[in-house]
Amino acid sequence: MRWLVGLMLLVGLASQAGAVEYRLQVVSIHRDAFNHYLDGPIGTGSGELVMDRLGRDLDRGAMPDGAVLSDRTLRYGWEALATSFGAVKVIADIRPGDGSRRWDEVVWQGNPGDRSVWVIGPTTTRFQEVVRLALQGTPLGSEPAALRYYLPYRVTGSPTPQTAVTYPLDLLRFYEGRGPVLWDRYLSRSTALGQGIAAVVGENSNPSFADWVYLVIQNPPAPATFRAVVGWERRRGADRSNLEGGALRE
Repeated sequence: MRWLVGLMLLVGLASQAGAVEYRLQVVSIHRDAFNHYLDGPIGTGSGELVMDRLGRDLDRGAMPDGAVLSDRTLRYGWEALATSFGAVKVIADIRPGDGSRRWDEVVWQGNPGDRSVWVIGPTTTRFQEVVRLALQGTPLGSEPAALRYYLPYRVTGSPTPQTAVTYPLDLLRFYEGRGPVLWDRYLSRSTALGQGIAAVVGENSNPSFADWVYLVIQNPPAPATFRAVVGWERRRGADRSNLEGGALRE
């Protein structure tokens, strides 16, 4: 029996020795604030536009308080959710943005090749729709890692894999607790993880309530910092009698 305990300890130590540190920084902002940083042609919205100025302003706390949506913080994917994404559950402390530090930030130890999922699942009825994304992962081909602009396209029947995609939230929630069927049947065919990060937007069927955002991380061999900026606006089809507060624009 002692040899079995010793073997388990050795396996655990070996696993820890092979672990690598990863970091994810996330912030949600108003769509109009996001648009202020579109400094060039957006192309097809598939990562052509680099948004360095957006990243710099967030790093130095230069973005106005009113532009940041602090009511939709980041969470780690729970067991049933992680399994549905073909991912491992990661438990880590998440530092919410505070004061001039705009990013929600999480740091964790993981094994290269593992996948994790992180969630923005707001219950708010203000600014419900995800309309813009900026994502930064590992270098893209010969180009260095950069914060790039994406449109979360709705997935069609025969999808071309994209870094940012949209599915019905009801579909994504339905497959929680049903093993990796969601990943195997849908997400593996529609999401592109070439940069180590992808965003899956869950479009809420109740227009008065907010979409969800799932950030999928594929651990690279070396330590890396991933970033996601989510741009939100009021959903045009929402029932305005069920909305909190005023809109940024009509």
